[in-house]
Amino acid sequence: MINVLVYTINPFKFTCGGLVVQYELCRVLESLGVNIRISAPEKINNSIFCKYYNNDFDLNNTVVIYGETIEGNPLNAPHVVRFILAPLGIICKPKNKTWNPNDLVYYFNSDNIFLNNKTLIGTVYKTLTSIYINPLIKNYNDPSRKGYCHTFRKKQFHKTLKYAHHPASQEIKREHNVTQCINIFNKREIFISYDPLTFLNVIAAMCGCISVVIKIDGINEMEWLKTTAAYNYLKEHNLSKLYGIAYGISEIGWAKKTLHLANQQWNNINEYMKQTTIIPFLDDIKNLDTIKYLENTVKNNFD
Repeated sequence: MINVLVYTINPFKFTCGGLVVQYELCRVLESLGVNIRISAPEKINNSIFCKYYNNDFDLNNTVVIYGETIEGNPLNAPHVVRFILAPLGIICKPKNKTWNPNDLVYYFNSDNIFLNNKTLIGTVYKTLTSIYINPLIKNYNDPSRKGYCHTFRKKQFHKTLKYAHHPASQEIKREHNVTQCINIFNKREIFISYDPLTFLNVIAAMCGCISVVIKIDGINEMEWLKTTAAYNYLKEHNLSKLYGIAYGISEIGWAKKTLHLANQQWNNINEYMKQTTIIPFLDDIKNLDTIKYLENTVKNNFD
């Protein structure tokens, strides 16, 4: 049996979406029968996945998955996957020049690079999407719900940031844990997000709080959706919007009208991603002898 090892350099915390995605990927892969571990500098107990790596795998029989922030190949593993959780250069300086040209590449979200040659989608450009929907997420239907909340997070997507939140708005910061975020969303009517990719945009809608993603200059709604994990699902189901989420202030009416549909839509998206990205990924790596013939390599994606 082929082993899978997800390598991280930070201890687990729910406030880091990239880490949550990687732990959720481990959980889903294990549920599909994969012998999998996660490597982390600290073995923190959590409710998603807790099987930590203790040098108990033969790396010659292991596929190691590194996030896009990892430089080089710390484990000197012969079979490597680069998991692009955020567009290169957005969160940190690109590391792809330190990667082996034959390493495989999978993207968490649809990426703008896919638009360069749509015929390569599914061969050179591939997605691997594990969406963690916290079971604590719930709409409490609080009749006293009112006011604004907002977050900045990856605000660097905006060249010029124009504030859209109310002066009395409550800011959601990185130190807020999941429970605190859920409680805030259940007390507020509108969530203003300056980060177009944070999963808080989804959590807010699922909690019954109108989610407003502030537009990126020069990027229309469809172009934005193409950079999200939901795009392929929306395209296949002939949908052009996410329920409960407004892209820009002018779409608040749409978001309010469709809030009640957000939970089911994201459960559907989650299952869709499992069937169309995670299971195909397993097919790709089931035989180490054939991995070298796959086309979704670093060389084909970034050179």
